[in-house]
Amino acid sequence: MDPSALSPQLQKLHGGGHFYKKVNQLREVLREKFTEVYRLEQYDVFMVQSVSVGLAMLSHLLHKQNISLSLANHQHYQPIDMLFPHAVAEGRENSGVQIVTHVNPYTGELNRLHHPAKGIVVDASHSFATNMHDDLIKQGSIFLAPLHKHASVAVGLTLIAVRPEEYSMLLRSELRLFERATVSETPLTMALETINTPGWQPYNVASVDAIDLWLPDGERLQSIGEPGLPFCCFKVPSFSHEQRKAVKEMNGSYFEHSGTLRLSRWMRGKHGRPVNCTGSVFEDISKLWNIR
Repeated sequence: MDPSALSPQLQKLHGGGHFYKKVNQLREVLREKFTEVYRLEQYDVFMVQSVSVGLAMLSHLLHKQNISLSLANHQHYQPIDMLFPHAVAEGRENSGVQIVTHVNPYTGELNRLHHPAKGIVVDASHSFATNMHDDLIKQGSIFLAPLHKHASVAVGLTLIAVRPEEYSMLLRSELRLFERATVSETPLTMALETINTPGWQPYNVASVDAIDLWLPDGERLQSIGEPGLPFCCFKVPSFSHEQRKAVKEMNGSYFEHSGTLRLSRWMRGKHGRPVNCTGSVFEDISKLWNIR
């Protein structure tokens, strides 16, 4: 855009037309760094505001090719579950492209990606930059990952990674156009400051094993979902007000709609160096159920 695209006041604040040039430069620096650190050399990398925005973009671009984007037949999470249909009526559009939630944050369920993972768009919100990262980048065809979760890079920034040999040049060119319409400087600056911090650790390497124990009241507490994630989930149909209050202080969450408890762990580190945090989860369980 030319300098007149900004009002005179904003030209003084942002340096006129240099604002757009600076944003584009920041994005290119980050693209190169993210590709190297998160091992995305086999992908074209794009940056948008959020997973929801990214999925809306992909839905629009696929729709132009008479392809509908729908949810795979397993549990997804809000707001994705509310934005897209679980099935597409036959006869109107090709319903072959589905959204797969790689790791469900309510249950820890791992929906495995079978290579080649064509015909699916992977929501990698809870597998990117975790111990499941290898599975994602080896098997994925196209995935989205927010950088405020396990990567812990910046708020308001999401990656879309696309294997160029599996998606057309037209789709990737249009994604680049959408990306250029995202001109917020703040998340890009925040991300660059984070990755330039001395000793920056790009992964959440926390790992929690399967848990199976008996509670004092005689109930059995078993973790559900996949071992090795940076969190574990439990089916807990009844959870008191005191327990709900306490779990918030433990980096945990109770999801009333699914009746599940999630205890999360955060341990910064480098790729391929998991840290077992199961012991600290046992400590939280002991506090929640007054186990001596």
